[in-house]
Amino acid sequence: MSSESKTRIFLEFQFAMILISGNILFAKLVDESVWMITFGRTFFASAGLYLFLKWRDKPVFFTETKENWAGFGSGILLAFHWVFFFASARFASPAIAVLTLFTHPVMTVFLEPFYFDVKPKTMDAALAVLVSIGVGILIPEFKPGNDLFLGIVLGVLSAFTFALRNLIAKRYLSHHASAQVMFQQSLSSAFILAPVCYFEPIPTNVRSLGLIFLLGTFFTAFAHTLFVKSMFQLKLKTAGILSSIQPVYSVLLAWLILGDVPGYREILGGALILVAGTMETIRYKKDS
Repeated sequence: MSSESKTRIFLEFQFAMILISGNILFAKLVDESVWMITFGRTFFASAGLYLFLKWRDKPVFFTETKENWAGFGSGILLAFHWVFFFASARFASPAIAVLTLFTHPVMTVFLEPFYFDVKPKTMDAALAVLVSIGVGILIPEFKPGNDLFLGIVLGVLSAFTFALRNLIAKRYLSHHASAQVMFQQSLSSAFILAPVCYFEPIPTNVRSLGLIFLLGTFFTAFAHTLFVKSMFQLKLKTAGILSSIQPVYSVLLAWLILGDVPGYREILGGALILVAGTMETIRYKKDS
């Protein structure tokens, strides 16, 4: 792969990270349940991607049954990832949700050998530990049984389902167009979450609907399609560790938009995460 191609992939990946980092803001901006927010975003995401694929005259489903099942299964994991993620932000805080999510690069490094013929290297483990230390510094002291503890548990579950989704998608679907993969995942997510409409009223507030539409189209359909496209062109552990910069982006966005000023934990932990991401970037560009 040429240096120019690597630079393009890296920039696309970082742009996707900035957009995805903005997702957590909607947990505070939208006055609906996490179930309804997640259903709404997956509904609008799948509808937008369907129209995009039809406009490009591309197929919306895969020809192989096994691949359709992989798309459906990874979409269910994605649905639970988003529910856990937003619930973590509600029980604890947006910062806790984002920071605990970024245990997923550590999980990916050690889960990847079960899906691909790779072995963790010493540097992989070292960078994963560095990311873990950075995330650990960002998380304040907590006690079991309270909302903060529950928020952290939900954040870790969000990370685990996200790591599994990425592994399954890359293992079985990486030879397909990213928009097609994301459509399948969004559609199955919306399908599995649709029963929420029976238990909760569909939002009629213009502000809530507008924000959920924005979340589903631009911050989900477009951002995650770009993320999947970049992920398919990177080693999965590289994508996982490079994406560890997302907490830094999220903290900055929360500061600028929500007025949530970062403390010394965010600064110190974010610095360690940036070091790990920078080192992995250098290793990626040197790799042939």
